[in-house]
Amino acid sequence: KLCKKAVAVEVNGVEQDLCIPIVDGSLVRVLTTQDPEGLDVMRHTLTAQVLARAIQEEFPGSKLAIGPTIENGFYYDVESSTPISIDDLPKIEARMHKILGEHSSINRVATPRDEAIQTFADRDEHYKVEILEGAADQESFPLYHQGDSGFVDLCRGPHLPTLNLIPKDAFKLTKVAGAYWRGDANNKMLT
Repeated sequence: KLCKKAVAVEVNGVEQDLCIPIVDGSLVRVLTTQDPEGLDVMRHTLTAQVLARAIQEEFPGSKLAIGPTIENGFYYDVESSTPISIDDLPKIEARMHKILGEHSSINRVATPRDEAIQTFADRDEHYKVEILEGAADQESFPLYHQGDSGFVDLCRGPHLPTLNLIPKDAFKLTKVAGAYWRGDANNKMLT
Protein backbone atom coordinates (compact mmCIF):
# COMPACT_ATOMS: atom_id res chain seq x y z
CA LYS A 1 0.00 0.00 0.00
CA LEU A 2 2.82 2.41 0.89
CA CYS A 3 4.59 1.65 -2.40
CA LYS A 4 1.51 2.77 -4.38
CA LYS A 5 1.29 6.03 -2.41
CA ALA A 6 5.02 6.86 -2.53
CA VAL A 7 5.85 10.12 -4.33
CA ALA A 8 9.52 10.47 -3.34
CA VAL A 9 11.98 9.30 -0.69
CA GLU A 10 14.18 10.97 1.84
CA VAL A 11 17.59 9.29 1.92
CA ASN A 12 19.92 10.27 4.74
CA GLY A 13 17.94 13.49 5.15
CA VAL A 14 17.90 14.43 1.44
CA GLU A 15 14.73 14.28 -0.66
CA GLN A 16 15.15 12.48 -3.96
CA ASP A 17 13.22 10.93 -6.81
CA LEU A 18 12.05 7.34 -6.51
CA CYS A 19 14.20 6.38 -9.53
CA ILE A 20 17.55 7.18 -7.87
CA PRO A 21 19.33 4.09 -6.46
CA ILE A 22 19.68 3.94 -2.70
CA VAL A 23 23.04 2.96 -1.21
CA ASP A 24 22.94 0.01 1.17
CA GLY A 25 22.81 1.11 4.79
CA SER A 26 21.08 4.42 4.09
CA LEU A 27 18.40 5.81 6.35
CA VAL A 28 15.26 5.94 4.18
CA ARG A 29 11.86 7.52 4.69
CA VAL A 30 9.12 7.05 2.10
CA LEU A 31 7.20 10.27 1.35
CA THR A 32 3.51 10.38 0.40
CA THR A 33 1.22 13.36 -0.19
CA GLN A 34 0.11 12.93 3.43
CA ASP A 35 3.55 14.23 4.48
CA PRO A 36 4.30 17.97 4.15
CA GLU A 37 7.40 17.10 2.11
CA GLY A 38 5.42 14.76 -0.16
CA LEU A 39 2.72 17.38 -0.68
CA ASP A 40 5.49 19.79 -1.69
CA VAL A 41 6.77 17.23 -4.24
CA MET A 42 3.26 17.00 -5.72
CA ARG A 43 2.97 20.80 -5.90
CA HIS A 44 6.41 21.05 -7.43
CA THR A 45 5.45 18.53 -10.11
CA LEU A 46 2.23 20.46 -10.74
CA THR A 47 4.11 23.69 -11.38
CA ALA A 48 7.16 22.34 -13.23
CA GLN A 49 5.39 19.75 -15.36
CA VAL A 50 1.71 20.60 -15.64
CA LEU A 51 1.39 24.40 -15.28
CA ALA A 52 4.55 25.07 -17.31
CA ARG A 53 3.46 22.82 -20.18
CA ALA A 54 -0.10 24.21 -20.11
CA ILE A 55 1.19 27.78 -20.39
CA GLN A 56 3.47 26.89 -23.29
CA GLU A 57 0.60 25.17 -25.09
CA GLU A 58 -1.90 27.99 -24.47
CA PHE A 59 0.65 30.75 -25.11
CA PRO A 60 2.99 29.44 -27.83
CA GLY A 61 6.44 30.97 -27.70
CA SER A 62 6.29 31.67 -23.97
CA LYS A 63 9.59 31.26 -22.13
CA LEU A 64 9.89 29.46 -18.80
CA ALA A 65 11.95 30.97 -15.98
CA ILE A 66 11.46 29.31 -12.57
CA GLY A 67 8.57 27.46 -10.95
CA PRO A 68 8.90 27.01 -7.19
CA THR A 69 6.43 25.97 -4.55
CA ILE A 70 5.28 28.34 -1.83
CA GLU A 71 3.59 27.80 1.52
CA ASN A 72 0.13 27.03 0.13
CA GLY A 73 0.74 26.40 -3.54
CA PHE A 74 3.01 27.09 -6.48
CA TYR A 75 3.71 29.47 -9.36
CA TYR A 76 5.77 29.67 -12.52
CA ASP A 77 7.45 32.85 -13.77
CA VAL A 78 7.09 33.08 -17.56
CA GLU A 79 7.74 35.54 -20.33
CA SER A 80 4.93 35.72 -22.88
CA SER A 81 4.49 38.01 -25.87
CA THR A 82 0.73 37.73 -25.27
CA PRO A 83 -0.28 39.13 -21.87
CA ILE A 84 -1.63 36.52 -19.47
CA SER A 85 -4.51 37.79 -17.36
CA ILE A 86 -6.73 36.41 -14.63
CA ASP A 87 -9.35 35.82 -17.35
CA ASP A 88 -6.98 33.25 -18.88
CA LEU A 89 -6.80 31.11 -15.75
CA PRO A 90 -9.85 28.92 -16.59
CA LYS A 91 -8.40 27.92 -19.97
CA ILE A 92 -4.98 27.27 -18.41
CA GLU A 93 -6.66 25.11 -15.75
CA ALA A 94 -8.61 23.23 -18.43
CA ARG A 95 -5.35 22.54 -20.28
CA MET A 96 -3.76 21.36 -17.03
CA HIS A 97 -6.61 18.88 -16.52
CA LYS A 98 -6.16 17.64 -20.10
CA ILE A 99 -2.43 17.11 -19.43
CA LEU A 100 -3.22 15.23 -16.22
CA GLY A 101 -5.61 13.04 -18.20
CA GLU A 102 -2.69 11.81 -20.32
CA HIS A 103 -1.35 9.97 -17.22
CA SER A 104 2.24 10.60 -18.37
CA SER A 105 5.28 9.29 -16.61
CA ILE A 106 7.88 11.80 -15.46
CA ASN A 107 11.40 10.70 -16.25
CA ARG A 108 14.46 12.22 -14.62
CA VAL A 109 17.57 12.23 -16.81
CA ALA A 110 20.92 13.34 -15.41
CA THR A 111 22.20 15.40 -18.33
CA PRO A 112 25.76 16.64 -18.90
CA ARG A 113 26.15 20.41 -18.69
CA ASP A 114 26.81 21.09 -22.40
CA GLU A 115 23.95 18.83 -23.49
CA ALA A 116 21.54 20.49 -21.04
CA ILE A 117 22.53 23.96 -22.29
CA GLN A 118 22.07 22.83 -25.89
CA THR A 119 18.66 21.30 -25.08
CA PHE A 120 17.33 24.65 -23.88
CA ALA A 121 19.20 26.74 -26.45
CA ASP A 122 17.51 24.65 -29.17
CA ARG A 123 14.16 25.47 -27.57
CA ASP A 124 15.01 29.18 -27.32
CA GLU A 125 14.62 28.96 -23.53
CA HIS A 126 17.13 31.67 -22.61
CA TYR A 127 16.20 31.76 -18.89
CA LYS A 128 17.06 28.07 -18.55
CA VAL A 129 20.33 28.60 -20.45
CA GLU A 130 21.19 31.48 -18.09
CA ILE A 131 20.50 29.29 -15.05
CA LEU A 132 22.63 26.47 -16.44
CA GLU A 133 25.51 28.76 -17.39
CA GLY A 134 25.38 30.36 -13.95
CA ALA A 135 25.91 27.02 -12.21
CA ALA A 136 29.58 26.76 -13.18
CA ASP A 137 30.44 24.21 -10.49
CA GLN A 138 27.88 21.62 -11.63
CA GLU A 139 28.76 18.97 -14.23
CA SER A 140 25.29 17.52 -14.83
CA PHE A 141 21.72 18.63 -14.29
CA PRO A 142 18.41 16.85 -13.75
CA LEU A 143 16.11 17.31 -16.74
CA TYR A 144 12.57 16.00 -16.35
CA HIS A 145 10.84 14.63 -19.44
CA GLN A 146 7.07 14.19 -19.53
CA GLY A 147 6.17 10.90 -21.20
CA ASP A 148 6.04 11.17 -25.00
CA SER A 149 4.85 14.80 -24.98
CA GLY A 150 8.24 16.27 -25.86
CA PHE A 151 8.00 18.55 -22.80
CA VAL A 152 11.22 18.85 -20.81
CA ASP A 153 12.13 21.11 -17.91
CA LEU A 154 15.21 21.83 -15.84
CA CYS A 155 14.44 21.29 -12.17
CA ARG A 156 16.11 20.44 -8.90
CA GLY A 157 13.31 17.91 -8.21
CA PRO A 158 12.24 15.62 -6.89
CA HIS A 159 9.13 15.02 -8.99
CA LEU A 160 6.35 12.48 -8.91
CA PRO A 161 7.14 9.43 -11.06
CA THR A 162 3.78 9.79 -12.83
CA LEU A 163 1.00 12.36 -13.20
CA ASN A 164 -1.42 9.63 -12.05
CA LEU A 165 -0.56 10.59 -8.47
CA ILE A 166 -2.13 14.06 -8.81
CA PRO A 167 -5.85 14.18 -7.97
CA LYS A 168 -7.97 16.23 -10.41
CA ASP A 169 -9.09 18.50 -7.54
CA ALA A 170 -5.52 19.10 -6.27
CA PHE A 171 -5.25 22.66 -7.54
CA LYS A 172 -7.05 25.90 -8.37
CA LEU A 173 -5.34 28.78 -10.16
CA THR A 174 -6.21 31.97 -8.28
CA LYS A 175 -4.12 34.92 -9.41
CA VAL A 176 -1.68 36.44 -11.86
CA ALA A 177 1.18 38.65 -10.75
CA GLY A 178 4.31 40.23 -12.14
CA ALA A 179 7.89 39.83 -11.01
CA TYR A 180 11.20 40.99 -12.39
CA TRP A 181 13.58 38.24 -13.47
CA ARG A 182 15.92 37.54 -10.58
CA GLY A 183 14.18 40.30 -8.56
CA ASP A 184 16.05 43.00 -10.47
CA ALA A 185 14.02 45.96 -11.81
CA ASN A 186 16.57 46.29 -14.63
CA ASN A 187 15.46 42.88 -15.95
CA LYS A 188 12.36 41.90 -17.88
CA MET A 189 8.99 41.77 -16.08
CA LEU A 190 7.67 38.21 -16.02
CA THR A 191 4.14 36.97 -15.34
